[in-house]
Amino acid sequence: MGQFGTAASVDEATGQGWGRDYQILVLGGDPLTRTRFRVFARDLRDDFRWLLFKLRPSSPGERPRWSVPMLVRLWGGFEDVHNGEDFVVAVAVGMDGLLFVESEVKLHDRFNEDKFRRDLVGAFLVEQVVAPYRANPDGIGVERIRPPEWLVEGFDRLVVHRRGGSPSSYYRGFLERGQFLKPAEIFAVKDSRTLDPVRREIFRASASALVEALLDQPEGDESMRGFLGELAAAPDRPIEVVLRQHFPEFREMERGLEKWWALELASLAQRHSFEFLDRNETERMLDEALTLDFDSEEEKAAAPAAPTGPRKLLERLKSAASPAAARRDPFHGPVDDFESYLGRPGAKEQLSAAYDRLQVVKRDGFPLYRPVFAAYERAIVRLRKGDTKGLAAELETISEMRTKIRESLERAEDHLNHFEATRTPRRSDAFDGYFRLRRELERRPPPQRDDPITRHLDELEREFR
Repeated sequence: MGQFGTAASVDEATGQGWGRDYQILVLGGDPLTRTRFRVFARDLRDDFRWLLFKLRPSSPGERPRWSVPMLVRLWGGFEDVHNGEDFVVAVAVGMDGLLFVESEVKLHDRFNEDKFRRDLVGAFLVEQVVAPYRANPDGIGVERIRPPEWLVEGFDRLVVHRRGGSPSSYYRGFLERGQFLKPAEIFAVKDSRTLDPVRREIFRASASALVEALLDQPEGDESMRGFLGELAAAPDRPIEVVLRQHFPEFREMERGLEKWWALELASLAQRHSFEFLDRNETERMLDEALTLDFDSEEEKAAAPAAPTGPRKLLERLKSAASPAAARRDPFHGPVDDFESYLGRPGAKEQLSAAYDRLQVVKRDGFPLYRPVFAAYERAIVRLRKGDTKGLAAELETISEMRTKIRESLERAEDHLNHFEATRTPRRSDAFDGYFRLRRELERRPPPQRDDPITRHLDELEREFR
């Protein structure tokens, strides 16, 4: 291939075990760079295969072994200035007559890890497309193999979501705003780089949801592998036709495809049992769980009737001024203010309800808050028994522990944001488009107008000049 120019100064011969003992071979670059790319590629390959090859209780064991070797060739260095394509993937035939996938990667000063991950996912998809034809290269046209854009973006975003552990929150935001694309609109996108940033992110979310919905079907991984193999044999067939061939549920929904899509999106947006709440959501739900609400009207209805009649006026006034009446004022606050509500009618029931709400937060809350959940459980149990000795100091200690956990998480987030912003010395191209448009407008002559007002102003300018 070599269209990127001169190769890196360090190269290595093809290993004897490549294609037999291991799948991915990285050539070019210095030893440290080569090792980093090799580890990154193999980790990404494992995440990709976790999606495409599911383990089943009926047939436990390792996933099927790979069949098509992959070669990643590095060119140049991170100090190079480069514009244009920096990742090219092709299918080649080796000396043994078998297919292998070759990727050429140009290193440069604007090298982007997220883009490289996406491009590498595309190379893994190509590997799955040609896998059924490895020993029969003549059965496909290798120069025409290019996985659809929605598959590349969908698998890439899905890998990122699974690594993060909370994909439903990502889908939920788009679903609430009604911004998901329909399947036909997803298939129509051929190059997402032509979309504006907002539209492209909507396309990514929609593609990811569609890939996950297909993989979640019964035997979805096997159907997806069959679908990918069909792309090499019939690259010109409509995507909808090939999908209906390999996904029975998709075929049955021929007339109700949009309904099926809406149901799948609603399912994906629901939080799953393996996910946990983030810091902000945990704090919000913990506040709600520990908040008690005493309605004075309900308490007055449950209290004995007040004395009536003119002779009982003095008794009513004394009753209104008593501490017992003051306790029946409305109260809305945390369990920490137990002196304001303990002893009121229904206090034990309110505490029991708070304990039950705490169990929900305990199950789904951020793991670092587990000591806080357990401490509040013990405090609520003591409050139900009326044991308040030293409880105020204990609740203050719990509040301090909760504050320290929250501040530690905030500092960790700030550190990660700082690391993400400063880890690579590349230039930002956020305003490049703006400056290009400005320079283009400055080079153009000003627009000419020929209306009466413009002609009159031009005559005055020439006269007074």
